[in-house]
Amino acid sequence: MDLRDLRTAARPAGGHGDLGPPARRRRSVPRWRVALLSALIATAGSTLARAQAPPDSATVTWTDTGDDGMVGTATTIDLRRSQSPITAANWGQAVQLPGVQPPGPPGTPERFVVRGLSYGTTYYFAMRVSDEVGNWSGLSNVAVWSWSTDTTPPAAPHGLAATLQGGTVRLTWAAGTESDLAGYNVYRARSAAGPFSRINGSVQTGTGYDDTRPPASGPSWYQVTALDQSGNESVASSSVSVSLSTALSIAMFPGYPNPSKRSEPVRIPMVMSMGGAGAWLDIMDAAGRNVRRIDLGSFGAGNQEIAWDGKNDAGRLVAPGIYTAILSGHGLSGIERLVRVP
Repeated sequence: MDLRDLRTAARPAGGHGDLGPPARRRRSVPRWRVALLSALIATAGSTLARAQAPPDSATVTWTDTGDDGMVGTATTIDLRRSQSPITAANWGQAVQLPGVQPPGPPGTPERFVVRGLSYGTTYYFAMRVSDEVGNWSGLSNVAVWSWSTDTTPPAAPHGLAATLQGGTVRLTWAAGTESDLAGYNVYRARSAAGPFSRINGSVQTGTGYDDTRPPASGPSWYQVTALDQSGNESVASSSVSVSLSTALSIAMFPGYPNPSKRSEPVRIPMVMSMGGAGAWLDIMDAAGRNVRRIDLGSFGAGNQEIAWDGKNDAGRLVAPGIYTAILSGHGLSGIERLVRVP
């Protein structure tokens, strides 16, 4: 159970803004697992603040997530305000706002009116959430309310690129230049036309994101948006696409010369549609022992030749005999028989 990102905007009546995400601990878990789960679950939730009439009021809104990630329903939301930046250390001194409604199912939009504010005074808002057995989340990001009238979104991110690192899609982009930039959201779709769905939990403050669970087959498209401290979100960046299954498509062909002399390398041609990231070539002897592993991650897309110099992993020449080259990694398979002679 967690909240996505908590953003806030500082605006007079009619303005907009957002708060960002608190981290959540799962219910009734062994102590040795709590810290890890908190770190993982800390990446979810979404909240927004808006000025309302009368001018001493503001509205905080958010989108509920679940009790365990996006599953189940959380129990309690603790929303607080302060005239100083809220931290875990001074959380107890922040003013608890009474009357906040219990959370709904994941994806439920929520809103809460905060009254009695002093115009011109800067306020800080943050949230924590709990489940039914009293496990409390970590602190959300801190939202700043400064009564500004900023309605201009930041520029769309540029320079978005996607690379494969094993089974993970690594996304990077250029940093925005706005002084009030709060972070970025990452979106993914299964087609170029969308629909695009947000895949990050908390707002990304850096210029990179790892999609550790991309679709196992077919292409995926990615976009990134920028957010400012007033909750304004930019238009999406240009899309980039990547396919895990395509990236790991490698065709292996018979090695040559074969048989090959003990003193000369044997070359194994391959065609790699998008490079050799996450793949390797094992050389096995006649007894089924692995004598050499060649990582293919340094090879790019296109026609490639992998040369085996006849040495084992210790750098010593292997004895003449029959060997087998086996292509492996993320479902890849390929076998070629190699004969080494004196």
